[in-house]
Amino acid sequence: MALRTTRTLLTRVTQPSPARQTAKTKPTTILEVERKFRRLTVPTLTDICATKNNDHYNPNFRSVLPFPTRTIHDIYYDAPDHTLCTSGGAWIRRRNGEWQAKVKRGGDFVNSRFEELRGVQEIRDCIRSILGGGISLKQEGENFGLERLAEFVTTREAWLVDGEFKVVRDRMDFGHEVGEVELQVEVPVGDAEEEKGVLIMEEMDRRIEEFMKNYAWAWECGEAVGKLTAYFEMVRRKNGGV
Repeated sequence: MALRTTRTLLTRVTQPSPARQTAKTKPTTILEVERKFRRLTVPTLTDICATKNNDHYNPNFRSVLPFPTRTIHDIYYDAPDHTLCTSGGAWIRRRNGEWQAKVKRGGDFVNSRFEELRGVQEIRDCIRSILGGGISLKQEGENFGLERLAEFVTTREAWLVDGEFKVVRDRMDFGHEVGEVELQVEVPVGDAEEEKGVLIMEEMDRRIEEFMKNYAWAWECGEAVGKLTAYFEMVRRKNGGV
């Protein structure tokens, strides 16, 4: 019964009613669940569905829709003691010039659950809620009073698989590669921190796990290393670290 209720909630948020699209609707936020993988086992997912009688692609994807390849310039920011990411579970960045924040809502490194914030005021409120009076927050143009943590450029390939799962392959300009399978839903702001939001993300995670097990041939075995972890390791080696 609980699973059926959760699926009803998920259907409700992934298929907005016309009323949600009017100017008077409640503010919404994005819930994202992702599972990382090390690499794809194939050069590209494009045209995989057209491959017939190949035991390697068994079962084959039902559909694959490629997204345009993107170039992403990320600059990550944090307090001098890295409080936001280490204690607050928040990653603040400027992506191609636009402020974004990802706030952890559960899971672990490989299997992650986030709320995404895009509005400047929402991001400012998030920073204040974590840092309190520990830092003097300045104006937007001064990076909320935060320091630059990391900067790199990513080439992103992505595909919509089976009509709903976004498969991403990221290749960074410092030589690292990592992929992930994502699901996103839009929910009213208040739902993100309530039991309803937890149930929705649990169901999203279950569906991603099932999807990846079904197409296990597509993901290379081995530990997935995230972009920031790989970046800091690159910096450490460059500075002569062991």
